[in-house]
Amino acid sequence: MIDDLSHREFVLALTADAVIQARIVRDQLFDIVIPALAPHRRALAVTVKRELTANTFLSEDFLDELDALIEFLRIEIEKGIETVWIPDEHNVHGGHEQRIFDAHARPLAVAVGHLIDLYEIIAEVIDSVEAERLIEDLIGA
Repeated sequence: MIDDLSHREFVLALTADAVIQARIVRDQLFDIVIPALAPHRRALAVTVKRELTANTFLSEDFLDELDALIEFLRIEIEKGIETVWIPDEHNVHGGHEQRIFDAHARPLAVAVGHLIDLYEIIAEVIDSVEAERLIEDLIGA
């Protein structure tokens, strides 16, 4: 019984973290991502924002949509990154590469970091609940 309570408390804490991160991501989508995209390229971001607003984000289907949005935004970010060579006589390779983000890519990169954090928290909540269900099935069998 004590183990059940501690696991439930753990899942509750994870869920609370997911709700907090969902609020952050919803704001990032509204303030940064959606305005940065052309109107005909906003549909997935708008769908994800709508599900976050409706609190229907603790599902595998939502994770699939979130993953697709993350990949889409990574491609958008790559369009705004320039890789340059910085010479350095003290470096054994003669210098190093540096990635420079343009004004469009930088805020999107920050937003994607928040989306990835949300993805990981939701996946952990879903996996923890599934693990509890499997243990209950095993004990009950």
